Amino acid sequence: MKISKTLLLLTITTIFYNCTGNNHNFPIEKQYWDINDYDQAILDLRFGYLDNEPKPTLDNPEKRIIVEKLIDKQNYKVILDDSSINLRERNKFAHDFFDQWKDMTGIYEEKDESGKYIYGKELLAVWHFGLDFHMEYFTIGSNAIHTFSANSNEDKVVKRINKNMEELFKNFSRYMDLIKDEDAFYENEKEFFIQGIDTYFTKLIMQHPEADYKRVEKKANAVLKKVKSKEIRASLKSLVESINFIKLKKTNA
Repeated sequence: MKISKTLLLLTITTIFYNCTGNNHNFPIEKQYWDINDYDQAILDLRFGYLDNEPKPTLDNPEKRIIVEKLIDKQNYKVILDDSSINLRERNKFAHDFFDQWKDMTGIYEEKDESGKYIYGKELLAVWHFGLDFHMEYFTIGSNAIHTFSANSNEDKVVKRINKNMEELFKNFSRYMDLIKDEDAFYENEKEFFIQGIDTYFTKLIMQHPEADYKRVEKKANAVLKKVKSKEIRASLKSLVESINFIKLKKTNA
């Protein structure tokens, strides 16, 4: 999303609110949201709400449908899992969708005066959605690199795939960074954070046991030095143990 586009929307939004008051239209009647739907929804959720206007949350019965549509995995699976769509188009969609998700992470970042996240659960839900999507994005991207390269064994191809893997690990490491400020989350949100570690990091390791998890392990150990929660520490220690286990298996292979 280009900065000029964002600034333009901010200007239009300000004029609109000054004239008519708040008004939000999300295509909740659509079965699947496409890139354009995400583009408009994210812009509205990030910049279209007044300072004292609550955003949609999972705990709000009337508004939770908006969050559920935002993080509905079927919105990307309907394209990525459709073999009738050629690989090049699916890879292009995955790239564009990833850009949208990066913008999504800014929707629920606000904190209150005490330093607590106002929308901690929704912030984590967006990240869980992104971690799961990024694994599929990596898979289809790797398939595209192999398919459209003249020689899939060339060093350049391997380097491109490894670079994509590094980007994947970078985002998983960024997720762990969220909990460095553990006091910014309420206790139930900390439990939700742990679910992300136990679910998506485990899935990552199972899908790519051959990968080098040095970056992830280093980040987990760094976060362990900062957090106090016994439950979070236990989850991170279990992650480090899993990484050490697969390293041992590769050494003994």
